[in-house]
Amino acid sequence: MSDWNKKIIEEFRANEGKVGGYFENMTLLLLHTTGAKSGLPQLNPTAYTEDRDGLVIIASKGGADTHPDWYYNVVASPNVTVEVGTEKYDAVATVEEEPE
Repeated sequence: MSDWNKKIIEEFRANEGKVGGYFENMTLLLLHTTGAKSGLPQLNPTAYTEDRDGLVIIASKGGADTHPDWYYNVVASPNVTVEVGTEKYDAVATVEEEPE
């Protein structure tokens, strides 16, 4: 895990899901996945929004032509754990077909 992500995760957990700086006005969650190649646990802070059916995470990598690594983890193994605020629960992620 990068030091940058590690600091965000620590701040998220210390402040009941709130972080400052660049992400101060964003809703963040912590997404626990299983590495598609390594099989090891992975943890990523991601921005999300709520939809009538649940939480929505956009698999954007800052406008890059590729998806973030966590996307490939979800495709390979959709069983995830989500941390929102102080709540932590297991979920099954689904990848929506374009355009959604």
